Amino acid sequence: MAKKKKAAEEEEEGGKGKGKGKMIAVGLVGLAAVYKFVLAPAPAEEATDEIDEQAERVIEEGDIFPMEELVVNLTDTDQSRYLRVGLALVLEAGTSPESMETEAPIAIDAAIDYLSAQSFADLREPGSKSEIRDELSARIRAAYGDEKVVRILLTTFVMQ
Repeated sequence: MAKKKKAAEEEEEGGKGKGKGKMIAVGLVGLAAVYKFVLAPAPAEEATDEIDEQAERVIEEGDIFPMEELVVNLTDTDQSRYLRVGLALVLEAGTSPESMETEAPIAIDAAIDYLSAQSFADLREPGSKSEIRDELSARIRAAYGDEKVVRILLTTFVMQ
C-alpha cells in the first residue's frame, strides 16, 4: 500500500510538472500570435505593387499646348500683390493640342485656385518656382483624371 501511495504521489508531481510545461508552451504560442497579428509591422506588399504599376506605366510626352497668361491676386493683406504667370501643358503622346482648346479651362481653374492661395513672400523663397511647377503639375494632372497632361511648364512668372 505504501508503494501505491508513493507511486500515486510521484505521478501527481510529474503531472504537475508536465502541466506547467504545457502552460508555458501555450503562453509562448499565444505571445507569438499576439506579436504576429497585433504588434508586427504590416507587410509592404500593397505599396510595392502600386510602385511597380507606376513604374511599368511610362508616360510618353507629346505636344506642348501653350495657354494664355493668367493674372491672379496673391493673399497678401498688407497691400495688393499680383502674379502674372504663363503656363504650357506638356501633353501625353496621342493627345492633340486641338482637343485641349475646349478643355483648357479645367487647367486654368486648377492653376488659379492654387496660385491665388500663395503669398508674395512664399513665391520669393529660393526654389519656390520649382515647387509651384511640381504642385501645379500634380493638381492639373489630377484635374484631368491623370490623363492627357504629363506636366506643366512655366513660361512667364512676374510678381508685383
